[in-house]
Amino acid sequence: MEKFCCDNFRFRHSGDSRMGLNFRIIKLSPEFILRAKYKGNLYRYFISEGYEKLDELKTQFIFMEFCPYCGKELKKVYQSDAFVNETNHGF
Repeated sequence: MEKFCCDNFRFRHSGDSRMGLNFRIIKLSPEFILRAKYKGNLYRYFISEGYEKLDELKTQFIFMEFCPYCGKELKKVYQSDAFVNETNHGF
């Protein structure tokens, strides 16, 4: 398994999306990248409330740039599809 920045982040990232607050690493869709003429980091890091089925109108996402536990910059640690736990979004 890939190395996480800290055990607390690993716990929140690896848990079931239905449990409490969880950390999601989402890879931007090719459509989003083309629409936005986006260059740079292809991954986004979110804290979300627990959910069984994603409803983008009801599910709340909080964007993160740094680990709330150890302070490491997430884009320097998580730059691989191995960490992606969600790919079904239009962003």
